[in-house]
Amino acid sequence: MHSSKRSTFILLITFLVTFSHARDIIGYYPSWRFMERDYLVTQATIPYEKLTIINYAFFYPNLDGELLGLHPEADEYVLNDLKDPKTGATIENSSLIDYAEKHGVKVMLSIGGWEDSDNFPSVASQQKTRTRFAQSCVDVIRDYGFHGIDIDWEYPGLKAHNGTPADKENFTLMLHEVRDSLDAHTLETQRYYPLSFAASASPSASEGFDVKAVSEILDFINIMTYDFHGSWDPISNHNSPLYKPKKGDKAASLDAAFRLYHEHYGVPAEKLNLGVPFYGRTFANCRKLHASHDGASTYFHPEGFADYQMIVNNPKGFKHKWDDKAKVPYLYNRKEKIIVSYDDPTSVGLKAEYVNHVGARGVIIWTIVGDYLDNGETPLLDVLHDKLD
Repeated sequence: MHSSKRSTFILLITFLVTFSHARDIIGYYPSWRFMERDYLVTQATIPYEKLTIINYAFFYPNLDGELLGLHPEADEYVLNDLKDPKTGATIENSSLIDYAEKHGVKVMLSIGGWEDSDNFPSVASQQKTRTRFAQSCVDVIRDYGFHGIDIDWEYPGLKAHNGTPADKENFTLMLHEVRDSLDAHTLETQRYYPLSFAASASPSASEGFDVKAVSEILDFINIMTYDFHGSWDPISNHNSPLYKPKKGDKAASLDAAFRLYHEHYGVPAEKLNLGVPFYGRTFANCRKLHASHDGASTYFHPEGFADYQMIVNNPKGFKHKWDDKAKVPYLYNRKEKIIVSYDDPTSVGLKAEYVNHVGARGVIIWTIVGDYLDNGETPLLDVLHDKLD
């Protein structure tokens, strides 16, 4: 195909994909959690009808740019057809992607994550490894049938993950390489493959990449509007406030993050997805919100977080409170001296209404396992689906 015809073809498919759907509800599915609660949330039980995209997390690049699965045993179970537990026979069309396609839902591969972003600076720094990385993105699409790629480099320029100032330009170059490879694959399959990026809500982290340049390459940007506060802070505060809390950084809210990317950087609202957490952050030996503490509480989970499904029944001794300035709830246990910052159906509904009001593309959820109750109900996801669909 001549280059001019190729460009027209790709642009047409991009236009149709971008402007032919309602708001996005994108749920991250963490591969390592497939065995939890006796395999309660697997490819067979995910509520596909309430989602538009599933981001399968995570693969990561080695230093050569080749992609590897973070949890191969999970990839084997979730991304391939299931086996009948009695006969051992393969159950046809029972992989995550097969189930999703039956419901008209896309599955994008999310690459990176907080613990596996160390190799990105090296991969992005050389033409050879950028090309290998881009080709490996196409390879995993061929191997598993993914419908797109989500880059979760946390974060370009971050010293803690081997980042340097050169990441700013190199990240743009790497995305160009991936986009070109995906477009070349589109010519083979006649299917368009979206490319997204999970971006920090922090103004300082946003300076590590060329927001304007990458927004023109990407189909959309997923802003991680959660983890604004946690056990790493000296005082307790909200995990994911809609608006600025009474105390704390004025940039630490969903509203501030949207304005940062849309108003400051000029990214179109329809290219921005805003994060909604289905988990909370805990604070031990803490007597009130905005007070000192002794780190994360292990009351709900050894790692100090609390999925919504863990706290939905409001365990004995916890009192529900509402911050009308930040528009989010929190729990307080006076006896145990525990504060829990989380989201409930009311706060999730307000965030969905905000997305509608500002014309954002939709939401991302970390994670779709978080609000899945033992009886199969999904209270938080239901609110998003009702308000955004």
